[in-house]
Amino acid sequence: MLEAQRLWPYRPRLFAKAFRYQYVVSRQVEQIHSFARRTCGQWHIHSGKDLPACTLHDAQGRQFGVLLGIAVGPAGLLSGPQQHLPLDSTAADFWNHLEAFITDTAGRFAIIAESGGQARFYTDPVAMIGAVYDPLARGVAASPLLALDRPVVPNPKVDLDTVENHGGKISLFHTADKHVRRLNPNCYLDLRTFREHRFWPRENDSLDAPADPVEIYDRIYAQASFNIGAIAAAHPTALPVTGGQDSRLLMTFAKPHAGRIRHYFSHINNYATRRDAAIGGILCQRLNLRHEPLDKRDFSLPEAEVEKRRSIYHLTTGAPMPPPLEHLNGTANGLPENTVILRGHQTDLLRAVFVTRPQGLWDVINWQIRKLLIVPSNMFGPETAALFRDDFTAWQRSLNTPARSKAVDFLFLEVYYSSTIGAVFPGLWQHFYMSPFNSRNLIALSLSFADKHRVESVPVFDIIERFAPQLSDVPFDFEAPADLDSLHGCEGSYGPMTRARRLAAIKRLTRALPDQASQTRPEEEQPAAAAGTA
Repeated sequence: MLEAQRLWPYRPRLFAKAFRYQYVVSRQVEQIHSFARRTCGQWHIHSGKDLPACTLHDAQGRQFGVLLGIAVGPAGLLSGPQQHLPLDSTAADFWNHLEAFITDTAGRFAIIAESGGQARFYTDPVAMIGAVYDPLARGVAASPLLALDRPVVPNPKVDLDTVENHGGKISLFHTADKHVRRLNPNCYLDLRTFREHRFWPRENDSLDAPADPVEIYDRIYAQASFNIGAIAAAHPTALPVTGGQDSRLLMTFAKPHAGRIRHYFSHINNYATRRDAAIGGILCQRLNLRHEPLDKRDFSLPEAEVEKRRSIYHLTTGAPMPPPLEHLNGTANGLPENTVILRGHQTDLLRAVFVTRPQGLWDVINWQIRKLLIVPSNMFGPETAALFRDDFTAWQRSLNTPARSKAVDFLFLEVYYSSTIGAVFPGLWQHFYMSPFNSRNLIALSLSFADKHRVESVPVFDIIERFAPQLSDVPFDFEAPADLDSLHGCEGSYGPMTRARRLAAIKRLTRALPDQASQTRPEEEQPAAAAGTA
């Protein structure tokens, strides 16, 4: 019996719901209520009742693996009971071709494959599907308590009080158990030896700055938009809208498929999110979409239900982490269960959110460990840095040449993201959260822009201006007035708030495309409202 089952205090039916998006990979058959089972060679893959899964076959029809989760390949969504890939599972270079295919694939997914006597486990670029393994028991799972068939052995490097009461993260591939490790998502796990091997980026991959940034903008837009269209065509889908940059990029990518997305919504938990919702409502107006503000004042949960959700979340994540606010105040109930919620993760690489110091300081370790939020910033000190220095340097040594050229971004991708959304998303059982931008190709394209331009959000502003000028004209949260009444009172014209940013983007795009008319004209030549409807 797995530890998650042994500790479960509620009815089996609720277990099926709470672990609906999780999985277990083991050499033996596990009896897990409501989980389906598939096989890959000698491995048994058990998946929760609402986790999409399909067997993978090569071009000749031979089964070689199993796909878990939602994934969009170059030709579209990988779905159905079976999926045939343009590969030869008996070829000597099969693994190279499979890894190239995985690099081209976006979503929240895991792949278990076997060929030539080898068996491997791969995940999406940040393991938002969840991926932990026990090298002693030889099992893989979405969360720690599904990887264990024994009680948790406390990890001496993890302070659970800091996690539960101060928002600390269990990072650098640790879990609450001493022996269970979180997988580096850009390594595959060799299921024979249970050792990790980096497969992306490849040593000869280039992350150099593009000669033509607009060409890269076009490639990013085309691929991200394709991904959203494929997901929304197959699943009930929702898109959160706020005043931030990431959600606006998603709206920009989603424009050609806007009618396929069922819900455009904003959570309202406080004044800041109320302001976000106000901006989100205006963005939806610009695209003639219905906006759904999910206000905590319209939802309420009995205290017993709140405590039950907190208890279940501790079991589904394998640690006493505080659940997101919307799952405690009831606003998550505003969307139908089992909805796919598109999130903007990885688009923040276009803003280089972790690159806060120049490359000459990237060998200084303490500030990078601090950014992992193992403890809150005000609690961070030399003791925390010393405790995790060996883990950090071990990860740093795993980087190859292209990854080292963007080392702080890879810290964000591989370490921070795997310990946050990689730990959280599997534990959120009401909806399937995922990023359509979660593709190694899109990540590489994003990282190709110069750090100084990304820090200034230049690619973000340019992409939105190029493909959705009517959204570019609406102020971001950092541009909008504090007074919500004055924001609503602008009646669709936001020229003074957005002029400087828009003129700079238009100038860059016009300079890059001298033989083409800009999609929008400078605001000295046309009103902002007109630009929004051009």
